[in-house]
Amino acid sequence: MKKHFLTICIFSALAFGSISCSSDDNHVHQENKLEKFKGTWVGTFSGGDTGNWTATIDAAGKATGTVSSNSVASVNFVLTGNVTENGTINVSYSYSGEEVGTMTGTLTDKTGSGTWNSPVQDLDGTWTGTKN
Repeated sequence: MKKHFLTICIFSALAFGSISCSSDDNHVHQENKLEKFKGTWVGTFSGGDTGNWTATIDAAGKATGTVSSNSVASVNFVLTGNVTENGTINVSYSYSGEEVGTMTGTLTDKTGSGTWNSPVQDLDGTWTGTKN
């Protein structure tokens, strides 16, 4: 009987020892798919006009920055918009609170490209950029 009791004790200890709880068992880790776009981006645009743009994208996908045209010296347009989880970017740029144009395209974790359009100036073209 002592032999069976000892065997039962050993198996019980092994069974209870192999079951463990972790404080993370109920924690669901959600990956922020926008994190890869977070940072400072710089680029150029060409077509009906040429110039540079810069944008900072935060962890929520909000983009803010400036657009400067080579044909309109000393004017910085305000850039605002959003990036989606799949990398689609939609931003507008404005001057004195009035929207002048839009930029749309696609970002990867390091590069981006797309098109721009300024109905106010009747101009359009393409843009490219990289994340610093």
